[in-house]
Amino acid sequence: MNFGNFLIYSSTFFSLYVAFFYLVTIFENRRALYLPKLKGKFPSVAFIIPCYNEEKSIAQTIKSLLALDYPRNKLQILVIDDGSRDGTFKIAKQFEKQGPVKVYHQKNGGKHTALNYGLAQVHSEFVGTLDADSFVDPQALKKMLPYFADSNVQAVTSSLKVYQPKNFLQYLQNVEYALGIYLRKALTLIGSLQVTPGPLTIFRRAIFEEIGYYRRAHQTEDGEIALRLQSYNYQIENAVNAYVYTVSPDNFKSLYKQRVRWYQGTIRNAWDYRHLLGFHQGNFGLLVFPSILLSVFFLFSVSGYILGQAISQIGRSFLSWQAVGFAINQFNFHFDWFFISSHWLVFLGLFGLAFTALAIILGQKLSRDTFSWKLGKGLVLTAFFYTPLYLIWWSGALAQVLLRRQPNWVKEKENE
Repeated sequence: MNFGNFLIYSSTFFSLYVAFFYLVTIFENRRALYLPKLKGKFPSVAFIIPCYNEEKSIAQTIKSLLALDYPRNKLQILVIDDGSRDGTFKIAKQFEKQGPVKVYHQKNGGKHTALNYGLAQVHSEFVGTLDADSFVDPQALKKMLPYFADSNVQAVTSSLKVYQPKNFLQYLQNVEYALGIYLRKALTLIGSLQVTPGPLTIFRRAIFEEIGYYRRAHQTEDGEIALRLQSYNYQIENAVNAYVYTVSPDNFKSLYKQRVRWYQGTIRNAWDYRHLLGFHQGNFGLLVFPSILLSVFFLFSVSGYILGQAISQIGRSFLSWQAVGFAINQFNFHFDWFFISSHWLVFLGLFGLAFTALAIILGQKLSRDTFSWKLGKGLVLTAFFYTPLYLIWWSGALAQVLLRRQPNWVKEKENE
């Protein structure tokens, strides 16, 4: 066995093992995937919306919170305008007449400073974060709060969905988010969720006084705060049937910048919290943290090996073609099923694709959504295009880390 085969065998075993482990986890806990909605006593909840240049979506975001099926006297909505240069502040200010909405303006300092500004203003029992381009389902809050009955639960996440996907990239992201719904639920079942997404996460307000407020965290505050909670051995839960819809990038440039920011933050936060790796951190330190690192390693090593083999094969084919004087008739192609590879790795690869498709469909089902033609269309597109895109995003993130470049939230928003 050469090194290339060892890489492929190892990555195949690793991928299938993790996929099967998550599937078994979901199946074993199938009777405890949902909790009854909150009834009776309603605790106070404050929502913080950090925003920069969000005039296109801020009104709909605020309206979605005002439409929550929850007592108005128990709600507080804080919009923190982080030095926007458009009409965000003016539009948001109009909602102060409609009840529990307060709008603040601060000099631009980044998303984490806007979140901390909001935290300093609230004294509610719970506090939620919501990105200014995301829209909450009316029943979401009532479905999330029951998880706090467990005193060790300090944060509850929701199910993210793409808001009205319309083009190729958004269909692809729609599939990716469906897979994310499945994975986040599986990870919470083993106490190992590593992110508290900006689009709708609810926290106990008191936890910030214990572990500290938000940090810049390489422009990925939602990942860092989750790792910090893990380091304190607190539980992060997921209400899989609580929905939030987020506006996803509709062009390659915006999507690339978003994913590079996410993934470089993942790398840097993982390094900052490398002490979580090991037996002392339970499932997170023994399984999830190492699997993140291994998946990135296998992504680059296997892709590099396959690319090298492909270049080598193209070179040999070119030399063979040159030897016959570049005769066109050498390309007389005839398909024959006999020449289809029957190597067991081919079948394992197809099995892996089927496993991934199953996980995506299960994610859709877990969020109690019906299978749509948009998801089916996205599945086909994902099968052909997601892996090369994923490699491009991670390559960009790794380049930023190696070149010590930090992402800029302001520039990213201004270029959308």
